[in-house]
Amino acid sequence: MIYITYPPSSSPSEISFQKEAHPKSFLTLSKNEVVEGMVLKSFSLSKALLFIKGRRVMARTAVPLAEGRVLSLKVQKTVPVLAFKLLGTKPADLDIAGIALILSAVKENLWKSISENIDHYGLSREALSRFKELMDDLSLGLFSKPGPDLLRLLIDKSGVNWEAKLREALHNKTIGRDNLAKLVDGDLKGLASKFLGLKGERAVLLKRLVLTLTHIQILNYLGLKQEGKIFLPVPIQLPDGLFTVGQLLIQFPQKERNEHRKKRARKDLSRITFLLDLSVLGPLRADLTIQGQAIEGRFLLTKKEAKARIEKGIPLLVSRLEERGFSVLSMECHLKDPVIVNQSLIQEIIPDEGYTLNLIA
Repeated sequence: MIYITYPPSSSPSEISFQKEAHPKSFLTLSKNEVVEGMVLKSFSLSKALLFIKGRRVMARTAVPLAEGRVLSLKVQKTVPVLAFKLLGTKPADLDIAGIALILSAVKENLWKSISENIDHYGLSREALSRFKELMDDLSLGLFSKPGPDLLRLLIDKSGVNWEAKLREALHNKTIGRDNLAKLVDGDLKGLASKFLGLKGERAVLLKRLVLTLTHIQILNYLGLKQEGKIFLPVPIQLPDGLFTVGQLLIQFPQKERNEHRKKRARKDLSRITFLLDLSVLGPLRADLTIQGQAIEGRFLLTKKEAKARIEKGIPLLVSRLEERGFSVLSMECHLKDPVIVNQSLIQEIIPDEGYTLNLIA
């Protein structure tokens, strides 16, 4: 552990570190070195948990540090304490290139490309079998394994929780060889990272997938901190052979800090949005608002024939939801311009400032 103290004689922009008794846990830095650190957790105006050069450290500073910000720090002194001067802050490293990478992966269906080219990487028959089984679990689950646990299983296998699963295994001391192999085989990022390690730079699509999933994780870190939102691309293989990719956006109930606004807020309100472009129906967007057991739904489509088909299936959908104990307050269909319907759900999770991309994907 590294304790960070703010000495009274320091300037307000200075952050200083104090060694504990275990030197192996201490950061090794030199004077005038400039490093970056992320604010993982802000406990008060003067105390925060930082992540610097692969280490989690506690900080005490007179400068309020907002969660999710990246700090630029310059080493002012190394003895008797390690002191940094705060040069500036910026949002976490979700830049235009990262957003463009996610959009491109969804638009071009990177998951389909990898499935079609995985045989070309010279992997063993056993490795190919594990990959194809995992991809089938992800892309066929909507039809082969429908049920209340489907969403949890999709998130668990998608790769967006890979590091969290490793951290939990380390914490629970269950990171033995057999358990690690099981974790890798059941996680898209874990398995892709393993194959990438075996095949190196020539596995271009695998490298792109790992990088895309990493940027999605950064996107979700920011989304959860700001409005309780997460984004998940969902590869889908339809019974007719079409392999497409949907976009899922989930907004969890928010705890309102302002007591006055809290009285007016709708408690336990969740939102689920799903966007899918189908070969016959065209783009389809489904918006569900859930409060307790009450559901309101809206479908946005671009074609009259598609609207008619969805409206025909709504009674069955309502019946299925009511069988599961939900009360459907409304379920509507509307025709909208394709530009509106097909707007990427990433638009609804990224920060408003600083981005000027066309987010249709």
